[in-house]
Amino acid sequence: MEDRTLEALGLAEAPREHPLLYPGAWPAESGLLHQRRLLRLRPVAGRRLAKWQVQPPPGGFRGTPGAEEPVPLNYALMSANQTLVGDRFPVLSVGSNACPAQLCHKMEGAGVSATIPMAKVRVSGIGIGVSAYVTPMGYVSSSPYRAPGRTMDLFVTWLDVAQLELVDASEGIFDPVGEYDRVVLPGDVFRAELASGELLGGMYAYVNRYGVLHDGSGAPRDHPGERQLLTDLLSESRQLRDWFGTTPEEFSAAARGDRHLCEKGTRLFADEERATRSGLEKYAPEAPASTVYDDIHPLNELPDHHYPACRTPNLFDQRGAGVVRVSARLARELGGPDHLMVQNAQLPTARHERLGALANVVVAPDIAADDVRTLQVDHSLRVGLGLEPGEAVTVAPAQVRHGSSRWARFFFGPPNYVACRVQDGDRASAEHEVCLLDEMTLELLGVASGDSVVIEGFPDREGIVPTLELKAIRISSEVQERRTHLHGGDMTSRYPSSLDALGTFPDLPWVFLDRRLWWGLGLGEQWLATVRIRSSRSYQLKKELREMVFLLGLAFIGVVTVLQSLVWQAASLGVLILLVAFAVTVRMRSRLSQRARLFRHRGRRRVTRRE
Repeated sequence: MEDRTLEALGLAEAPREHPLLYPGAWPAESGLLHQRRLLRLRPVAGRRLAKWQVQPPPGGFRGTPGAEEPVPLNYALMSANQTLVGDRFPVLSVGSNACPAQLCHKMEGAGVSATIPMAKVRVSGIGIGVSAYVTPMGYVSSSPYRAPGRTMDLFVTWLDVAQLELVDASEGIFDPVGEYDRVVLPGDVFRAELASGELLGGMYAYVNRYGVLHDGSGAPRDHPGERQLLTDLLSESRQLRDWFGTTPEEFSAAARGDRHLCEKGTRLFADEERATRSGLEKYAPEAPASTVYDDIHPLNELPDHHYPACRTPNLFDQRGAGVVRVSARLARELGGPDHLMVQNAQLPTARHERLGALANVVVAPDIAADDVRTLQVDHSLRVGLGLEPGEAVTVAPAQVRHGSSRWARFFFGPPNYVACRVQDGDRASAEHEVCLLDEMTLELLGVASGDSVVIEGFPDREGIVPTLELKAIRISSEVQERRTHLHGGDMTSRYPSSLDALGTFPDLPWVFLDRRLWWGLGLGEQWLATVRIRSSRSYQLKKELREMVFLLGLAFIGVVTVLQSLVWQAASLGVLILLVAFAVTVRMRSRLSQRARLFRHRGRRRVTRRE
């Protein structure tokens, strides 16, 4: 296995320890910085960063010991117990923050994880200038400036919250006399293209508050490397030589750790009128922005009738089913359906012909009424489709003709669905019209092994969703372990893996179905298809009534022996029937609906002071 340590790659020296090496050695390609290694990170055409492939370190990641095959970046981060890509912040690096050793020095010195994805990006409209600021680290750092028409290869680092806070502090963005502001560079002004073809919708960058040094003509001067830069600056200013010495080594040694001297040098740049504006100051928000990568959607143009899949709000009530949230206008344009079949437009047609996820449609009041581009897809649906936020989906109206009735919803609440990944039936259940489910899925549905469930499949050409009612049997641990051991590979494999084929982990719960039932659900030969499963309410009602009728009979016999009047006996029977109906409703509603209750405190909370 190739040695990917920073030492072997020539990336081990940090400018904080060797100031004249600033900005430090940059990688030759994208990688995942992890345990002082830069693991190879390969792009996947047309997919977002989470789907890029990482070569594991020797011995694998913590959660996958011994694994040597490339894995999706999100899976690698999850295995290493690190923040996923979607919850990180894309930060453009033009100086030492693109040096892996410098990042390790910053993070490890503060006790923060140094696991950081670093992706090469081709950026237009940005130049690498010289900060009009002398840093106590012993060098004059880089700072970006606006350079229309210029294109160059830079790096974007994806930082988690703790890492971003540390870098913010090191750049002084919260310090009134700090060096940098963190700005948001919009992708429609500064084109930034990853090797996968993704056009970033925006990225963060650190812009020097003191401006950048100009070249004498008023135009920003480019940073040529620290030794050459200091040689040029010293040759241009006698006062600078008097304070810092005549050589780059003397300058660095004098500046290192001497904040007062550095402040004098910074003021000298201004006094000698050597500083100019970077042109990026206007992109600094009033308060540092905190939008994560999953909510910064690509700017790639989408074909007609394709939509970027946005995330749903965390506090949204899904009411027991996977949902798609749209505006009122988009709902009208789609025909006002109650359900949509959502498909991942990133996958080749041959691999996803019947790979879709059925969703309830919700018209969201918080989405602008005339917004026809926003389509929020909840997490379970994205997992089922192997979809990342911001990637393109297609939708088609669907009709579920055998859903729960209005009266059933009124008495028992909305049905509780579980989305499941379809697996080929085990030999033990072959040619039996049953489905095999694990214990947790049965409990989520509120049913027991042997109870009937309703499965909703893939719609036909007219948009009608086929529905099957059949018994759910608890799967044995032996069958589950055997299939887990066998599954792996892409869609061409006998038992394909959602990790290998869709880049998804952990996966949806599995449901094992005989091939005949695949066709009955409209799935055809589609591997890794998803279906929705709910309990059969009619079966559960009959089950409850069987138990309650026996108790009702015993109670009525007791009433007859006590009450002699036929009128009172009839009235008592009516009351008993109402009590049974109420008990059945309460039992079914509590068992078949998985709803959380939010308790709110009303009025003022009384505070008792302890003496």
